[in-house]
Amino acid sequence: MNKRILLVVGDKFASYVAHKEAVTVSELLALLSMSKTRSNTSDRTVLVPGQGIGDESRQALLRAAASSQNVSDFDFSLWHNLPERASPVHSHKTNSRNVLVSVPRQVASNVFELDVMIDEDCELMTDHMSGQHMQGMVLMEAARQAMIVVIETHLMPDYDIDYSFIADSLSVNYSNYGFPVTAITRITFTKIETDDAKLLKFASTADVMQCGHSVAEFTMALSAVEKNRMSKQERILGVKTHRQFLASVAGNLSNQSGLVGGASR
Repeated sequence: MNKRILLVVGDKFASYVAHKEAVTVSELLALLSMSKTRSNTSDRTVLVPGQGIGDESRQALLRAAASSQNVSDFDFSLWHNLPERASPVHSHKTNSRNVLVSVPRQVASNVFELDVMIDEDCELMTDHMSGQHMQGMVLMEAARQAMIVVIETHLMPDYDIDYSFIADSLSVNYSNYGFPVTAITRITFTKIETDDAKLLKFASTADVMQCGHSVAEFTMALSAVEKNRMSKQERILGVKTHRQFLASVAGNLSNQSGLVGGASR
């Protein structure tokens, strides 16, 4: 039996599939909806799920395949054991389509790997799309989520405290485009300070890897503080900033009034 390998990506990566062994979700759905045209089923096409395919799109494709006259032409075996998307709770997201990474796998005491799982309907893919590569901001958000997910699932101490996370620092180094094929985020924690329940400190480096090579590296630091304390501090700083802003506007209006009055004399 001969097997052709075909990558399947979200529709927003339509420019990527040109001149490649690849199709978009819509193109695959069109192939599945066609009437049976031949009886020879010895040649099967292995379909490889790429980036841009959300959980709903994957289920829609599998439903279409189940009722397709052409299902025997395609091998969907890789679609039934995909990584599990991380919980929105652990990634601090409301909608699962905005979760960009899988449940983490621990590979060493302070090293974890997560699959990058981009849904083309996520919040960061509504604009500025080349259709060829994954945006740098999407990779950055995937790395940020990876750090939070690992902290929430593996590193948080049992203090029975509701924490909020604060970003302390983030630096980025892009070394290549990230394309809509399989990618993992390998995250190494360089600081885990959890002895003080009032203030937890974490730092890490995260490499987004494709085909065994790093395409982007992120160095990040986060703090975790009690949510009530964080909300109180946020309110105080918000009031202070608001007063400064209104004073600045009042000063500008006063200056403009003085200029207008001076010009009229």
